[in-house]
Amino acid sequence: MKYFLITLSLLMLSLTDIKAKEYYEASIYLKDGTIKNGLAKIVETETDEYVSFKKNDKSEVERIEAIKVNNLVYTIEDKKYEYVFLKVYRGWKQEETRGPIWLEVVDKGVATLYVTTTVLYTRVGTPSQGSGTFHDYYIIRKGEPAAKIIATIATANNNQTFRAKAPLYFSDYPELATKIRNKEYTWKNLEEVVDIYNKWAENKNK
Repeated sequence: MKYFLITLSLLMLSLTDIKAKEYYEASIYLKDGTIKNGLAKIVETETDEYVSFKKNDKSEVERIEAIKVNNLVYTIEDKKYEYVFLKVYRGWKQEETRGPIWLEVVDKGVATLYVTTTVLYTRVGTPSQGSGTFHDYYIIRKGEPAAKIIATIATANNNQTFRAKAPLYFSDYPELATKIRNKEYTWKNLEEVVDIYNKWAENKNK
């Protein structure tokens, strides 16, 4: 049986209930301070090196280098989806970096939470059939060189990565780290944990 991986954004997965079209309303914030408002194609894979942009339906397409983008915000059915092109640490040891890759912003704060999604397909006849979805959550504080994995949500062992990595990342808040180790918080509380940490860090820095 043959398998192949496709890395998608959560936005791409959520578009199944939205009428598909080639371009969506978007704002692109460049690192030089320029803001481009208009229409952009959806970032389809985590390693896309360009964003296709045009001012309106009749304009020519401009290909913007991903490395020049600070953040990319789509507006679809009055809901905003924000993406960044960011380096991440690779593997379980989290010692070497890779990327940058596209990540969707989940929660902003002292520590900002991101997600990317990988879909494993099994090629059985035609068309291919999806057989597994993995959501990798990354987190980073301002000034850190790359985002670190904090949770992987799949079909099994969802709490393994969270319980191993979250206490390490939040070690400057010992009480929170201890509660994670003691399973008072699990992967299901991921966003809540990030919010708790950010509130604590904000008060600490006042």
